[in-house]
Amino acid sequence: MTRPPTREAAPLVLLVHGAHHGARCWEEVTEQLRADGVRNRAIDLPLTSFTDDTEAVRAAVREAAARGPVLLVAHSYAGLPVSAGGHTAARLVYVAARMPLPGESPAQLTPTWNDPAFHRSVRTAPDGTRTLLPSAREALYSTTPPRTAERAAKLWRPMLSTVPDTPLDDPAWLTVPSAYVVCAADRTVRPEAQRACAARAAVQVELDCDHSPFYSAPGPLARFLATQAALLAYR
Repeated sequence: MTRPPTREAAPLVLLVHGAHHGARCWEEVTEQLRADGVRNRAIDLPLTSFTDDTEAVRAAVREAAARGPVLLVAHSYAGLPVSAGGHTAARLVYVAARMPLPGESPAQLTPTWNDPAFHRSVRTAPDGTRTLLPSAREALYSTTPPRTAERAAKLWRPMLSTVPDTPLDDPAWLTVPSAYVVCAADRTVRPEAQRACAARAAVQVELDCDHSPFYSAPGPLARFLATQAALLAYR
């Protein structure tokens, strides 16, 4: 009879936030995962450069994978550092996230990836630091409860990392099984662009929510992640 995994060997859901956010954005999701007995951890990207963000993902996966299989979850921008540094994860989940093809320049695709209204909500300083204007709240959190959106906006972080021009020659999803969560009411990333990425994944699901399901649909998102983690329990 197959023995259940030990606590140390149980799958870990490793959550990676997107642009201008931090690990705290996952709190409602992590609470539900814990309540369901699913090990999880959310990390902070440095947001100092794409290279730094990729190394942060690579190091976190390497550390976690030493104790058991890792379900690596990427939101939005994080799809790029996860694709660049997530090769040792056991499974990937992209949430309204970039899922680059080999040979394509992510930066060149930005105009067709983001909604134009979101571009107008980003301010770039002379040193390259980008910050969000108040108008970004509507783009990011259009179906999020207003009080939650207000709290979320207070946690926005400045960002020096940029979407790379250079293509990723060997994105992790080519060799690591993947799933994709489309945010169907998204006003930051075009849903049709998400669906094009979702077609590359083995499993796809759509949530009727804004760009930030960790705030607007934490329950459905956590349940989906738990089902994906369960696939790793008896590998």
